[in-house]
Amino acid sequence: MRKTTIKTIGILGAGISGIGAARLLSQGGFDCEIFEQGERVGGVWTAGYHTFGLQTPKSLYEIPDYPMPDSYPRVPSGEELQAYFENYARDTGVYDKIRFKTAVDRLEQQQDGRWTLQVTDKATGESMWKTFDFVVVASGLYFDPYIPEFPGQEKFKGRIMHSQDYAGPVLVTGRKAVVVGFGKSALDVAGEAAKFAKKLDLIYRKAHWPVPMDILDILDTRRICLTRFFSGFLPLYQRPDRWSKLLHNGFPWLVSGFWRFFEGLIKFQFSLEACDAVPDERMEIDIFNLDFVPRREVYALMREGGINNRRATIKAFTEDGVILENGEHLECDVVIFGTGYKPRYDFLPDVFKTALEDDGVYLYRHIVHPKLSNMAFIGRAATFSNSLTSHLAAVWLVNLLKGKFQLPDHAAMLAEIDAIKAWKRGFMPAIYSRATVIKLHMWNYHDELLRDAGIDPQRKKNWLSEWFSHYCPADYREVLAGIDPS
Repeated sequence: MRKTTIKTIGILGAGISGIGAARLLSQGGFDCEIFEQGERVGGVWTAGYHTFGLQTPKSLYEIPDYPMPDSYPRVPSGEELQAYFENYARDTGVYDKIRFKTAVDRLEQQQDGRWTLQVTDKATGESMWKTFDFVVVASGLYFDPYIPEFPGQEKFKGRIMHSQDYAGPVLVTGRKAVVVGFGKSALDVAGEAAKFAKKLDLIYRKAHWPVPMDILDILDTRRICLTRFFSGFLPLYQRPDRWSKLLHNGFPWLVSGFWRFFEGLIKFQFSLEACDAVPDERMEIDIFNLDFVPRREVYALMREGGINNRRATIKAFTEDGVILENGEHLECDVVIFGTGYKPRYDFLPDVFKTALEDDGVYLYRHIVHPKLSNMAFIGRAATFSNSLTSHLAAVWLVNLLKGKFQLPDHAAMLAEIDAIKAWKRGFMPAIYSRATVIKLHMWNYHDELLRDAGIDPQRKKNWLSEWFSHYCPADYREVLAGIDPS
């Protein structure tokens, strides 16, 4: 075991990834300081559209050894989640390590491997330099709201906004509204705005498969989809286990039949055909593109005409509306874009920026860039339980820095990254964030992180539970508790 010389760590971002990394690194004996340009803990949960909230049950998003309050509903609001993460930061001693309203402008690596950060106090405008042995970038995948540009946009006399800025029904009451997109935020806003708008059109290029919280309102979806048994039906992982290979190689008709049956259930439950919202992509592929658990009323509004689905794209704006690619003109007063967020890379080293490809930046284990020593990225693996994934990535990092295991050599890491690219590009949809996508393969990814760190990835009491009982953050309680400063 090689003893580390790293003592001080600068952490960029006080979202769930940043405060989780700070808590576990501090628990491991490192001296951490967090830089957050906002005023509060919570990252994406500090601000959001009206009715903004979690889309999965709270037990799937909670921190393994810090359960959400019993008073929280099954699906907490954005405000409740922000309060939960703030309490977590306070109770674990992380809150006092945060410099709020502090932007990181520049990162420079010294000859000895340490990093110097240029940071600016946004309240005073004062700029300063801070030096650390190691840097953790935990600024997340979602940063600047993305609004595409169209011809004539400047002529539009109505209001254009991002879903993040949708503050409530007063913005659409009595008005003709257009919502653009088919993800969670777009459908959340459309479902809310349709109750108050004079007319609401939903414009989208592609429909995506909704994931019900309860199948046919009876069976909790987690009890099926979050098991090791179910993972065998997914498109094969980069390094598939024997069960998955046997299933796909010996019984491909069973795999395909399972997904067609599942699609049939979803079509029936949400009346997708009546809504003209049947996706073109097969479900087992589309869930690696865009996943969401819809609010119950959204598809009902589509069926009843409260939401007018327009499977098209905007060609241009006019003074009083938008022209679609099919030539149709939609009059509107408000256009709300639920088109996601753009990542921010400008403050990162050139080596990272030059690694940016059309589908993102690929990292070793989604954490380490082979050409950037003494730096790690936490929160760049998108799964169905991002808080759990970020905490397990931080466990991996603590064990790496404490010398419990070592990284492969440079060539081996590059070869692994090439293999990840080939695997993802072999079946995942070509989206700009594909480099970060893990989704339902999170158990395979979590297993790899724990095996690297010498921790048993199987957290259940017996083989039956291991295969057929659904996994949740609480199963990893002991993993987090096992970090000590020795």
